[in-house]
Amino acid sequence: MKTPYGYCDLRVERVNDDIIDAYIKHGYALIAVNTTVNCLLLGNGSSNKKKRKFAECNDETVEEKDWVPTPKLINDNDSKLTILNRLTIQITNIGQLQKIMSSPNFKLYNILAVEPLNDKVFQDIVTSPSVDIITCNMKTSITPKDYTIAVEKNIYFEISYCPMLFSSSTRQDTFTLAHLLYIKGKSKNLIITSGAANKLDIRNPHDVMNLGILLGLSRKQSTKSVTQGCYSIILRSYGRKLGKSAIHLKPMNSS
Repeated sequence: MKTPYGYCDLRVERVNDDIIDAYIKHGYALIAVNTTVNCLLLGNGSSNKKKRKFAECNDETVEEKDWVPTPKLINDNDSKLTILNRLTIQITNIGQLQKIMSSPNFKLYNILAVEPLNDKVFQDIVTSPSVDIITCNMKTSITPKDYTIAVEKNIYFEISYCPMLFSSSTRQDTFTLAHLLYIKGKSKNLIITSGAANKLDIRNPHDVMNLGILLGLSRKQSTKSVTQGCYSIILRSYGRKLGKSAIHLKPMNSS
């Protein structure tokens, strides 16, 4: 387990040698390669049960489909750049989260982000100990109470800057989301990611921090959005994999 350090980008949509070289050139120390799963495409639970029951009656076996793909990059850490794997799931109910977490491939990912597709599931995930990042948009109904609960649970929100490069409408949407997160929770526990799919999308961390100020973050919040905030997410994910543990501290007598 590596202790996180340096500048981080926790959402990279594609990875290749050119992108890795670009991140190293820009001075990043850690990135997370993203895989997105839309849970609306998951099979119906009741129909799956019927298939299993039918197979048992006919002495057949039904191979369960793993709806979580393998990560885009596994254990390929450059000495100058730590590469983690992130899974983003789009869900309409909390049961889909449980189904994803029971997948064998889920264990191959380091970070879990959830994009709620309705207001009810948003209220459910802010109390989940398994969620690291909540990905939302300007239409997501966020209450100050839910935002506060997420912060208390050490769950982070994110803003990706690559959509701002595409058109004036997506740029305006990003500013609207940033304003919403400021109004609902003073932009607490907010990280800025790229969502980069090619090397031309990547911006150096100082430009990202300046962008954070334009998005309503304080200078301290903007710096934390690519450093300490990301460290907190990574350490939380490490802790989830390690499970519960206890330590005993004993003071040493100075001689």
